[in-house]
Amino acid sequence: MAINSNDLVQVNNVIINTGNILSLNDITKKTIQNPSEELLEAINITIKEYQNGRTPSQPDQPLIVSRPNDDSMTKISEHDSSDLKFGFKIFLTSDDPVLLIDSIEKALITLNVTSVNNVIIAFIEKRTDIGEIKSVWTALEDYVLQNKINKIGIADVEEEIFRSLYEWASVKPSIVQINLATCCVVPPTLQGFCKEHDIQLLTHSDPTDILPKSSLDVVLGKEYLLKWVVRFLVHIKCRGVLTTKGYLLSLGK
Repeated sequence: MAINSNDLVQVNNVIINTGNILSLNDITKKTIQNPSEELLEAINITIKEYQNGRTPSQPDQPLIVSRPNDDSMTKISEHDSSDLKFGFKIFLTSDDPVLLIDSIEKALITLNVTSVNNVIIAFIEKRTDIGEIKSVWTALEDYVLQNKINKIGIADVEEEIFRSLYEWASVKPSIVQINLATCCVVPPTLQGFCKEHDIQLLTHSDPTDILPKSSLDVVLGKEYLLKWVVRFLVHIKCRGVLTTKGYLLSLGK
């Protein structure tokens, strides 16, 4: 079910906020094969529940597509903010720091928070040169210096690139994620490096391309370019329980 075509004709940019997908039975009770399928299903549900509101009159203003019955804020407000741990994983299609900043700012606004515990970045197209990471990392460092992010990390870069990033960075990465689908065994040298420098070494199962264009075109019924995807997770600190999980994504013509 595509977004109303009249809405799309009038705007160049779309923001889709799936809200808390843990409250969606169609997702929690369905066997989801991987995070891409989960995201696509969440987008489908969000679009179906989307109610046509006032479409922005200015083409440069994004259309916000969200679920009217989302319970994200209710779930978050059930706990004191100091008892919650907020985390973002940001999937970037470009090394333009403007897109990273846009994703963080919109995610902070969406969750109505001023800071988060950790942010991990992942490039949908693999980066093989530290020079392609530096501008984005510098933008991340600024958020740490402003006390808006506590820990920053990166996913799916070669060990040599990660070591170079660590040596170069002013604010060192506290987290590194690797995909066991592409690396069956965590390299012992990387394990040793992380242990030596007190870096959290995590594994994940996210596909390299979290949202393939062909699948996105089918869902939207129109061609849009993906700019970024943010997956947000909210845990209760003392119990480690996941209370809120969702996706925020930006699309442009």
